[in-house]
Amino acid sequence: MALTLDDIDRNPELVSSFDYFEGMLIHFRPLLPNDELKLAEFLENLSPQTREFSTYNSYDLDEARELCFAINRYDKLRLVGLINNEIIIALFEFSLSIVEDEYERFAKKYNIILNEITDARFGPCISDQYQNRHLGCWLFEKIKKIARQMGRERLILWGGVLSHNKRAIRFYEKVGFKIFSDVFLNENQCECLDGICNLLE
Repeated sequence: MALTLDDIDRNPELVSSFDYFEGMLIHFRPLLPNDELKLAEFLENLSPQTREFSTYNSYDLDEARELCFAINRYDKLRLVGLINNEIIIALFEFSLSIVEDEYERFAKKYNIILNEITDARFGPCISDQYQNRHLGCWLFEKIKKIARQMGRERLILWGGVLSHNKRAIRFYEKVGFKIFSDVFLNENQCECLDGICNLLE
């Protein structure tokens, strides 16, 4: 039986872990309602460059409160990596719904039929000081396991990846995403590329 958002909300430990990375004990778990201040600090400390590549409405306590308020209210699962169980250094988001333009674009451009039951959208964000240290690759192995526990077979990039974000493209390809070469324009009229990862391979 696949895990649901209700299951995870009732028992976050179902998808939580404590493991060492480069000598640091990392607690990886769902975002919790009392994480507001921790999350606000994480968002506020993101550099302008990292903010350019993310999709949050703002980078402050108000946004942190919105994300915490949304826990198990919509179709989103947000997971955080923490040091000392206090400092958030990574935020990963799943959307368990597929939007209409993604259905259409994947079918038309790549001949891929998306399925809301077995596919999910995925977006990562890592603190600047922990980028380029393979933390994202390490955590993505945990993410794949959680996605499979939720009955997901494929992940697509949430909103794609900006076509000039070469570092992110390399990361996605390294962890198993196929990045397509066809450019599309997002809602801000920025050039983006789609990506998909088969979790069963």
